[in-house]
Amino acid sequence: MYNFSKILQQSKSAPFIDIILNSIKSIIKIRQGRPSQRFYLDQTDKKMCFLLYSGTCIAKRTNDSLVLSTINSPSVFGLHDVFHEKSDIHLLAVNDVEYGMVAVDDFLTYADEHHLWKEISYMLMLSATRFSEYQRETVGVSNYELICNLLVSLSLESFEIRATTTALEYIQERSILSRSGIMKTLSSLKEGGYIVIKKGLLISINSLPKKF
Repeated sequence: MYNFSKILQQSKSAPFIDIILNSIKSIIKIRQGRPSQRFYLDQTDKKMCFLLYSGTCIAKRTNDSLVLSTINSPSVFGLHDVFHEKSDIHLLAVNDVEYGMVAVDDFLTYADEHHLWKEISYMLMLSATRFSEYQRETVGVSNYELICNLLVSLSLESFEIRATTTALEYIQERSILSRSGIMKTLSSLKEGGYIVIKKGLLISINSLPKKF
């Protein structure tokens, strides 16, 4: 499963997000958000950009609550669907967050005036990579492969997420697989010594067979 933080760590262009966020502070108000607070990208008929300065959110599809990605700070979110009539994604805070919101039109005007298009280009390149990896790991794969990909993704999450989200819950929220099918696969992997799960939480992955 795609992990955006890993891509950022490997990229020499990672500082570009800090440049954008630090620059645009002059026109936004930094707010404090609480765990489980929701943030919508459509407000009073305006498309909005969500600027995450600290903390973690998850991106969820609004119509069915499918979790699409974990968004770690620093991050800019909201330019991916500016041409859609209405955004079908909202964000949910995992922990305490510091954030700002700005209308997309104002964001783009500011980018023009302050010559931020190079940094925004890098950001959109990484967004394209994100989508490509997400497709590669979730589309056209078997149910077993999807479960394995999501287990690996869970193992790469922050300690806070790993300590509070069961493997079953994590996989269910990010797929349309049945609860019984997920539980059967997890049970078999646990009994085979491939993974270590305690009280439903993923402790470690020893190895995951290619076929099962």
